[in-house]
Amino acid sequence: MVAVLKNETINLRVDPATRDVIARAAEASGKSLTAFMTEAAVAAAQKELLDQRFIGVGADIFDAVEALLTEPAQSNERLKALLSSEREWQD
Repeated sequence: MVAVLKNETINLRVDPATRDVIARAAEASGKSLTAFMTEAAVAAAQKELLDQRFIGVGADIFDAVEALLTEPAQSNERLKALLSSEREWQD
């Protein structure tokens, strides 16, 4: 396994309460504060970038999807029954 050279620094200023929460979470997960914050930041960054991803399709596919989305909604009896049923967790 090749070690990755880590020579970049990111400085953050946070209030003590925020630092304590992050430190407690890092300890609970068995990670260093740096590892925990890096993993969390990378996960958030990847999610943000994936949310911004452009998906290009041809005009024929776009028109087909648009036609499906503009059709009037159809009743789904099983879904209606599920949503109108009593649930134990519901107040």
